[in-house]
Amino acid sequence: MIFVENTCKNAAFHFSAEEFFVRHIKSNEPVLMLWQADKTVMLGNNQSARAEVNLSYAEESSIAIVRRSSGGGAIYTDSGTVLFSIIEPVYDEMTIHRENVAAIIIEALVKMNVPAYRDGRNDILADGRKFSGLAQYSSGGMICTHGSLLFDTDLETLTKVLIPDKKKLQPKGISSIRSRVGNIKPYISGDLNADEFMQMLKNNLLHKKDFTTYNFNDNDLIEINKINEEKYSSNDWNFRIG
Repeated sequence: MIFVENTCKNAAFHFSAEEFFVRHIKSNEPVLMLWQADKTVMLGNNQSARAEVNLSYAEESSIAIVRRSSGGGAIYTDSGTVLFSIIEPVYDEMTIHRENVAAIIIEALVKMNVPAYRDGRNDILADGRKFSGLAQYSSGGMICTHGSLLFDTDLETLTKVLIPDKKKLQPKGISSIRSRVGNIKPYISGDLNADEFMQMLKNNLLHKKDFTTYNFNDNDLIEINKINEEKYSSNDWNFRIG
């Protein structure tokens, strides 16, 4: 396994870094990224910004809006959220990749006494509350599976900035986004912050695994920043639907 060391908190940069690995690093080993982002709504590839986001509230609250290359729903992240990305060669159907990544994340969380379990195709829950969702995209024989972990995320801001899809909530008897989601922090012993949780997660994910640490070099950063400018930081990309 290759672990990517990076402290940048710009979501567009990280989506660009994922795409950099998908395009250029044809490693037989999986690439693992653990990262954080400042206040951001991350749209699925085919979502309308206007339909999913309270745009006036996002602007007032300095919340960035970035579209990812994978499908799935809109999510809100802030400094209390930890995100993960695994980029690897395609070896099976996308469903199998997603299930395997979910199993890896759940195993690491259970070691931390989080009663995590998978629900449906993409969600990870504890005690009936969702704290993680997975999404994927593939290109050129590589697949990226990524997701977020609500550790100590501001759930009130999440509720205000995301427009709920009532068609998804009502069949499950859920009245609001706020009643559906929850944070991981209450399950973790000790008063950890998100940085400390991410380090603990890293230790559990890499425990007894052979891995090398990857640091971006200057040429990598040139290519990543090029992808970023052309795509993930572009309004033409982020607001191309609604």
